[in-house]
Amino acid sequence: MNNKKISLGFVLAAISTVLSVVCAFLYKSVVQQNGTTVTLLIFAAVAGAAALCLAFVRGKEIPNLFLIVHAVLLMAALAISIAPVVNDMGLVFAGLYQMDIINAYITFAVVVCVAWLISVVASFMGVSKKEA
Repeated sequence: MNNKKISLGFVLAAISTVLSVVCAFLYKSVVQQNGTTVTLLIFAAVAGAAALCLAFVRGKEIPNLFLIVHAVLLMAALAISIAPVVNDMGLVFAGLYQMDIINAYITFAVVVCVAWLISVVASFMGVSKKEA
């Protein structure tokens, strides 16, 4: 009996790829935006999808380069997205603005960090479609 199974790394990579697309949509609700951030998130989703497609087509473990690129692009998107909201964060912490102005950014940043962490874990586990 030929039963095909996917590895846990494959599932985690898929979750991280979907979360990077979700992050691109979440970033649209942030008050102060940077156009480069959305581009990096889309490229991260493409890198994650490429890893999944390659693992699915090859049927065996793929090099972790795609997931490393995916994780690096997610962190680059987070790092670049911080600059436009620093002023708003300072005004909130000073008590001049309400927290509502940075809530969308905090949600976005948490989801990006979760996607990055899942991507790093998946890169250590290996992405493959195994034959049982």
